[in-house]
Amino acid sequence: MRLWLNILVFFCLTIGVYAQDEMRVIDSLENVMAKQEGKERVETMLELSRAFVDFSFDDCISWGERAIMESKNLQDDELVAKAYWKIGLRYLHHYEFDFAHEQFVAALNVLDNRKEASEQLMDILNYKGYVELYMGEIDSALATYRKTLIVSEALGDEANCADVYNGMAYLYFQQGIFDKAMNSFKEARQIYERLQDTLSVAQCDNNISNIYVERQQFDKALLLLQNVIPVFEQFNDEASLVHAYQNIGTVYATGHIDMDSALVYLKKSTLLAEKLGDRITLIEGELELGNVLKYLGKEKDAINLYQSALHSSQTIGFTKGMLEAYKNLGIHYNEIGDFTTSAIYLRRCMELSSDKGNQLYVNTVRPYLIADYARLGQLMEMKKELGLMLDNYDGIINENNALDEELTEMRYHTEGLLKQHESQNAQIQALQSQRDHYRLAFFGLLAIALFVLVLFVAYKIVRKKRAKV
Repeated sequence: MRLWLNILVFFCLTIGVYAQDEMRVIDSLENVMAKQEGKERVETMLELSRAFVDFSFDDCISWGERAIMESKNLQDDELVAKAYWKIGLRYLHHYEFDFAHEQFVAALNVLDNRKEASEQLMDILNYKGYVELYMGEIDSALATYRKTLIVSEALGDEANCADVYNGMAYLYFQQGIFDKAMNSFKEARQIYERLQDTLSVAQCDNNISNIYVERQQFDKALLLLQNVIPVFEQFNDEASLVHAYQNIGTVYATGHIDMDSALVYLKKSTLLAEKLGDRITLIEGELELGNVLKYLGKEKDAINLYQSALHSSQTIGFTKGMLEAYKNLGIHYNEIGDFTTSAIYLRRCMELSSDKGNQLYVNTVRPYLIADYARLGQLMEMKKELGLMLDNYDGIINENNALDEELTEMRYHTEGLLKQHESQNAQIQALQSQRDHYRLAFFGLLAIALFVLVLFVAYKIVRKKRAKV
């Protein structure tokens, strides 16, 4: 009891000291700002906003809004855009994605009339794409990343180009387009290798391991992860380690390789994510842990983790977390025969997935929802979903047929190129043969000329000797 009391006193004193330090910083900034005007005053307001971010979020936003107003009065577009961007970062720090996105859009609207690329524009686009990715706005995020790539290339910023390829790869991965995801990750990796950025290369390999898991290539995934963990430890990169632990746990679990090891790594990941305040990775870890516990027959614990992940995802607006939780809960209740509850979760998953333009989850949960409707006797709903599934199936068949036609055209084109190549080779061989004939004729004539020259010289020598006689 005494020990806990001492710990509590120490904790309270630590908080008090931290608060006093923060107040000293804030007082100092306010004193400096009182003597400033113009752009410098706005910059100090933004610093004040940052100082309040963990201390008093209302004050943080209030100072940010004052900075926006003053920068507008100065009619300085770059400063206005910077103020919006900084406030967006403050919202992002608290996982308020919607408000962060509004600020980033406002910043881009201010810079909209400017055609030249700038680092400020690149930074704002980076964060806008990042927020859209976690909000599940797939099409918007992809469009933003493409704009960011154009700006990054115009500025010659190779490192940011690689970061953008990473973001695009993650988008493709979320949609189940694994070939495009792998190509984008490899584009990023090649740039990092060229820049000799060892840590970023390891982070890329960590991401690529997820694709190997989806392709059931567990040996390749494990090999990559076993190689990247020492790199992250060397650089003391805990933010990357938390993902690596989660990925290696997922490999052990998904491949049914070693469930005990899966639990160990996933628990390490969630504990480290909690320590770092990484709420998104914590949610992903809870979902993976739930899957492992369900496999081990601990269904009640699994449901609690799914529910916790769902609540946290809803709180911060993390779309992928909500989709995974709805899907897992819906499938679980379908399997235990609670078809009413299952249908509720699966419908929510489909609605959110359709709203965000992510067809992958729709295709995954629809068969379970149809089974729910069949068991509940909701035949009209079942018929509707069956029709949509068949339409989707027809669409996939049409897409495959179109791809087959494209492949056939490419095959004909390739065959034409090969024939053209063979024809060109034949022409080259004919020219080489002709050149060899000419060369042979040339050397033959040269030999004859030399022979004639030798005869002529010999004739001259003989004539000189006869003349002396």
